[in-house]
Amino acid sequence: MHELYIAESILALTVKLLPPGADRNAVRRLEVEVGQLDAVVPENLHFLFNAVKGSFGMPQAELLIGIEEVSCQCLDCEHIFTIDLPIFICPACQSGRIDVLQGRGIRLIKIITED
Repeated sequence: MHELYIAESILALTVKLLPPGADRNAVRRLEVEVGQLDAVVPENLHFLFNAVKGSFGMPQAELLIGIEEVSCQCLDCEHIFTIDLPIFICPACQSGRIDVLQGRGIRLIKIITED
């Protein structure tokens, strides 16, 4: 259940990014982008985020999750493509020598507070 760690990390990062003395209770929405390769179950992340947000002083915060698709580039023919399944083969030349360009990692994109 790595979603609990992710939820806590998002909230901890938000605390660090808020200006000194800012009211954490004013945080209304956090927007994150999760790479498809990170195997995050959005429903689990939402549930666990809601379970722990109060302990970070952000009981009103809502979490919006965007999923970043996996984009790759073939190292042989330089074709750039996206994948839906974890089959890392270039559709243009069938090479298995590819580089993952995007689709990994979790990024906090936006913090929205009450005016």
